[in-house]
Amino acid sequence: MTRSPTTPAGTARPDHGRAAWMDAQFDQALRRLGLWSAGPRVRGVGDRTSSGRVTDRTDRDHAWLRVLAVPSSRAHGPLWDGPVSAPNLPGLHRPALECYDTVPATFDGCDHTVRAEVWELVDEPVCAPHEALTPGRARCLGLTPAWWHNLDRAMAALATHPTDRVPRTQHQITSALHHAYGPDVPTRVERWVPQHGDLRWTNLTTGTPFLLDWEFWGLAPAGTDAATLYCTSLLVPDLAAAIHDRYRHLLDTPDGRIAQLGICLQLRRHPDIGDLDQPLADLAQRLLMQR
Repeated sequence: MTRSPTTPAGTARPDHGRAAWMDAQFDQALRRLGLWSAGPRVRGVGDRTSSGRVTDRTDRDHAWLRVLAVPSSRAHGPLWDGPVSAPNLPGLHRPALECYDTVPATFDGCDHTVRAEVWELVDEPVCAPHEALTPGRARCLGLTPAWWHNLDRAMAALATHPTDRVPRTQHQITSALHHAYGPDVPTRVERWVPQHGDLRWTNLTTGTPFLLDWEFWGLAPAGTDAATLYCTSLLVPDLAAAIHDRYRHLLDTPDGRIAQLGICLQLRRHPDIGDLDQPLADLAQRLLMQR
């Protein structure tokens, strides 16, 4: 029996106390690292991160500071290590990690570990400021054939990189999909491929493109990156159709369908998913009917 995918689970509400605490962690990181804020701050989902442009004392060298805070019991494993272990490969453009430090902290009575990462500044805007690409934003992008070629080249380079990182295990995938969609949904992944793991428009820049935010990189069901890009494009039907056509060889496979169902579930749990929620629910329903 299949459960209806129309109601997202685990959606979090904004925590203003957490936001203020993360602002304080960002300010403390600036002082520890001898940096000054040089632009507005960007809040991550659930205020798990706080990021922004920074400069040193000379005001000549600019960089990007990302401050991540998690309960100390979770400060290990693939998701924690991802940003500092991502590979440097020919054809794959990502910011260079210049330095980082880690300090203990306490939030709401819980021990946390705070990591401040200083990254090479990528002076290109991201393709979208939020989870979903809107029609208006899509019209402004003007992505060229060279942009798509470079993205494909980056994905191909990463796919050949040896790694034993598995940010989402088979057990986690099976448990999540069965809980959301019912016990009859196929979940067995046949082909695991090294991928970025979070290839949404917020993590791609408009020029090169650079690939940002590497927490989830590692082995994932074949087609996960294509599925993420496709699912976050559903508000722009022409673009979504073009992406589906470009990556049909990945998306229209059993592993590709598993990847899409997982991405639909993950995105619908985000508090700022907005108008993308219903298209994701509709896509999940269509995928479930294809079994």
